[in-house]
Amino acid sequence: MMVLFKNKILLLGFGAVIIALVGGGYVLWQKNIKAEQAVTETTQQQEEQNKSEQTKNSQSVFAVPDTSASAITSPPPSMEGINTHTELYGTGADPDIITLGPKVGGHPGWPSYEHKPGMSFEAYNRGSPVLAPFDMVLVGFRDTSTQIVSEGTSVHSDDVKLFFESASPDWPGVYMTVYHLLTSPLLTGHTQSVSNDLMAPPAQGYQLFWDGNYTLSPTDNAVSYGALIGYKVKRGELIGFAGTVPTPDGVGHSFADFYFFIPDTSINPNIKNGNNYLHLVQPGSFFYWKGYSPDVIFPSGALAYPFETDGYQLPAEQHDVNFKYK
Repeated sequence: MMVLFKNKILLLGFGAVIIALVGGGYVLWQKNIKAEQAVTETTQQQEEQNKSEQTKNSQSVFAVPDTSASAITSPPPSMEGINTHTELYGTGADPDIITLGPKVGGHPGWPSYEHKPGMSFEAYNRGSPVLAPFDMVLVGFRDTSTQIVSEGTSVHSDDVKLFFESASPDWPGVYMTVYHLLTSPLLTGHTQSVSNDLMAPPAQGYQLFWDGNYTLSPTDNAVSYGALIGYKVKRGELIGFAGTVPTPDGVGHSFADFYFFIPDTSINPNIKNGNNYLHLVQPGSFFYWKGYSPDVIFPSGALAYPFETDGYQLPAEQHDVNFKYK
């Protein structure tokens, strides 16, 4: 009897251990489920926030103030086809130097660097065509492409800059700069991937920066670039080819950056030299954008996305980075 009683005690004790283990496992299982649910909810909330910010970028675009020189002060009558590619917005301009319109724009969660004047479009490979957002005239260029040496490795960084003045009646007096280009058909004598002295780069014509604007006679070997100063391009036409800058992984980052100066009756306190009535804006949230093709009808003030999209392609010869205007 004593042995049987001991066996019962052992069985009861073993059963209690199993119940405790199973019960503990159940508690841990419940905790894991709750933890997974919390992670999932946090991820969903983040995704919803990003979608919300992209929706704001695509819909709640700033109304141009009446004080600006623009003829556009209200949204298009129809939003069909407008701002349909906000997923290709890259890093926006530095909010601290935006002096007209909304200060925030670009890809949600991608912080800008100090004094970054424009927004990048993540729509290019190296050598991809870059298109004109509106009718405009080439007024200057600057080539700060160079070799960057890091840890004994030398890597080329593309940074051809083109400066344009608007020829659109919707945007009188507006200036646009595109940079980080590989080359341009508007630079008829340009040699690609040249390493320039950043202290005295080849430059010519009107130059626009976040803190000043001025006109330069051709510097260094700028004449050899054969810049077609005064050449007019129409909306959707080829203006350049996207370049690449080095990245830590060695792959490189291909894109093109754009910044816009809008004339206004107020003074831009950042500009220390030149026309201080020009104001930097946040391209992703200041303008309305639409994919270009010859058949697309653009509402007044809408800009063409500066890349091929929605099935539109430039002529085959204009995909050759050696293509030049005559």
